[in-house]
Amino acid sequence: MLRTLLLALGLASASALVMPASRPVATLARAGSPLMQQGPSDELHRKGHVVRIQIELEQGEPIEKALRRFRKSTNMVGHLRIIRNRKQFESNHDKKIRKAKESAMRGARERRNARKRF
Repeated sequence: MLRTLLLALGLASASALVMPASRPVATLARAGSPLMQQGPSDELHRKGHVVRIQIELEQGEPIEKALRRFRKSTNMVGHLRIIRNRKQFESNHDKKIRKAKESAMRGARERRNARKRF
């Protein structure tokens, strides 16, 4: 059923691993946070690195909540953006514009976060 939901959402190409909490998994920094690690598989390659996203299903956790955590973790890693970009050719000029825009957004986010800390 979960695999069907992932396929329906188009997330199967993001090569997700969703494991029940009963199986032993590497310890996470906090409960529910995504575990990103390198590993050999048919995962999405990003600049030569393999990124695998893994979430733990907690006991009695609704599937909608687990899918929401999964989608959030894939957005943080950028899987869906990479998949969308691969659907259509991106010229070097467009790539330069996109990277400049992303850099500006990153800088603005860092400035906002710096203000919150002090």
